[in-house]
Amino acid sequence: MEHLELAIAVRPHAVEAIADLLRRYAPSGVSIETPFDAIDEEGGVAFPIDRPVRLRAWLPAGQDATEYAIDHLRSDLLDLESDIVDGLSVKSVAEADWADAWKEHFHVIRMGKRIVLKPSWREYDPEPSDIVVELDPGRAFGTGQHETTQMCLVELERRSEPGMVVLDVGSGSGILSVGAALLGAERVDAVDIDPAAVSATLQNAATNQVSDRVNVRQGSLGAAWPFDEAPSGGYDLVLANLSARIVRELSGELLGALREGGAAFVSGIVADQEESCVEALLQAGARGLERRADGDWRLLIVSQ
Repeated sequence: MEHLELAIAVRPHAVEAIADLLRRYAPSGVSIETPFDAIDEEGGVAFPIDRPVRLRAWLPAGQDATEYAIDHLRSDLLDLESDIVDGLSVKSVAEADWADAWKEHFHVIRMGKRIVLKPSWREYDPEPSDIVVELDPGRAFGTGQHETTQMCLVELERRSEPGMVVLDVGSGSGILSVGAALLGAERVDAVDIDPAAVSATLQNAATNQVSDRVNVRQGSLGAAWPFDEAPSGGYDLVLANLSARIVRELSGELLGALREGGAAFVSGIVADQEESCVEALLQAGARGLERRADGDWRLLIVSQ
């Protein structure tokens, strides 16, 4: 089957908003190609924060719904024109091509002191102390190249203790779930509304041999909670690499899932949306709050 590849280059601060817009019309996922400077194949890459980021998404060709989606996407993008460096392009690609084309953009990345993210198609010779997360995101969000994911993983390495019980809300590829398990979590419950994300998390948990500790379900917090046991007060860590809108909507549920003394890593927030998310979390009962920044992106660490 032929597909249409949609591509657009945007300013770094606008990645979240425009990726969310693309996902409305291409629900199978969006490739976020952060620019990088290669260090070497095994040692990792460096990410400049001032270059445009290219987003790609794919839709089936030859369908009325696809033409409708592209027309409406172009219209919606007019409101974000100042954040776009290179406008939306559309080209036909064969299924075999689009299924693998994005892989060339993802390389081995070292972050923190011990965590190394290794795409499953790359080679890497680990150091003795390395914790290697082998990853194939498939059609799910979460390659480790985005600043929000990197900040979450660095804090996860700093704060993880053996035996923790962890909740990953919006698991995407499962990168945070797998990382938590490899860092010693006793149990990780992962939820995502996207079936492609559930599949990717299951696959990556199996690849990293942590399937016995990573439980994955399609769903979310609140009414969409998919596990039998309620999340209330059950988790030492809650990982929520989402978006500002969803953070504001779920702030009460995110905090309510924490045990006393637990912490939630809340990310996917751009700088100009930080204060609205802080306000929502404080109103929901957050007692402690720390902030981390990487370029235009923010991570909030909150406690109940």
